[in-house]
Amino acid sequence: ITLLDLAPASRLPADIRDRVTLFQGDITNWAQVLGAVKSAGADTIYHVAALMPPACETNHAAGYAVNVVGTFNVLEAARLFDVGTVAYSSTTATFGAELPDVVPNDYVQRPPTMYGTSKVCSEQLGLHYHRHYGLDFRAIRFLSMLGPGRVAGSGWSAYTSLVVEESAKGRPFTVKVNESLRLRFIYVKDAALSLIQLARASEDTLTCRVYGLDGFSASTKELIDATRRHVPDARISLEFDPEYQHVMETQYVCIQKQPDDGPARRDWGWHPRYMLDGAVRDLVADVRMGRN
Repeated sequence: ITLLDLAPASRLPADIRDRVTLFQGDITNWAQVLGAVKSAGADTIYHVAALMPPACETNHAAGYAVNVVGTFNVLEAARLFDVGTVAYSSTTATFGAELPDVVPNDYVQRPPTMYGTSKVCSEQLGLHYHRHYGLDFRAIRFLSMLGPGRVAGSGWSAYTSLVVEESAKGRPFTVKVNESLRLRFIYVKDAALSLIQLARASEDTLTCRVYGLDGFSASTKELIDATRRHVPDARISLEFDPEYQHVMETQYVCIQKQPDDGPARRDWGWHPRYMLDGAVRDLVADVRMGRN
C-alpha cells in the first residue's frame, strides 16, 4: 500500500506505519502525483483527498486546486500508467437544497456550495475518462462521516465526530446546533470498506459508476445521548449559534435526506455494519486506544 499525503510519516498511526509506503506530497502538484503513481505501480487508486468546507467556501482557488485539479492529476496519472481502477470519494453535497425524502442516484445535481460544485466537476471528469479512455472510474457519494481525527474546520458537520472524540479524551465540548437537528451518517469504517468493495466488484454487476450510500439517522440529542452512554462523565454543553444552524439547514440539506442505496445493495452487496450506538462505541474505543 502506498500513500500520497501532505502529512509526514510521523502522523501515521503506529500500527500501520511499517505496513505502508508514504510519499509526502501535494495532490495539486502534477509532478508529485505522477511520481507517486509511477513508483507505486498501483492497480487501484483510492482518491479520498479533498478540501472541505468551510475552507473550501472561503478560499475558492484552493478548493478548486485540491478538489478539481487534484482529481484531474489523479485521473491523468492513472491513464498514463495503466492503473486499473480509480475509486473516488464523492459526497451527497453534490445535490441541491430542494430534495425528496429519498434521493435517487440520478437526481439532478445543483449544489449550493463550492465544495459540492467541485465534487460534481470531479465526478464528471471521472466519467469523461471512463467514456473516452476506458478508465475504470467508480465513485461513492458519502453522507456526513462519523470517525476519529476530524478537526474544527474539516467540514461543517465535523462537530458530530468531535463531540464523541473530545468526550472520549476527557475534554469538554460545546455543540452549536439545536438538539432536534437530524442528519444522516455513515461510520468511517463502513465508508472505507465500501470503497474497497466497490473497487473490487465485478464490472459485470455494475449498473452505474457513481453510487449513493445510506448509513443511519440521528438527531443532535440522540448523538449526545449515545456519547453519554459510552462516556458517562462526558462534559457536553449546548450553545446555540443561529448562523451555524442556518448553514446546516440551508446548505447541507443533502445530509438530512436519505440516499437511495438500492443500486449499491443490489450491484455489489453493500450494507452498513454500524448504526448509531455501535459507531459511537467503536469510535470511543479507538480514540482511547490512540487511533486517530
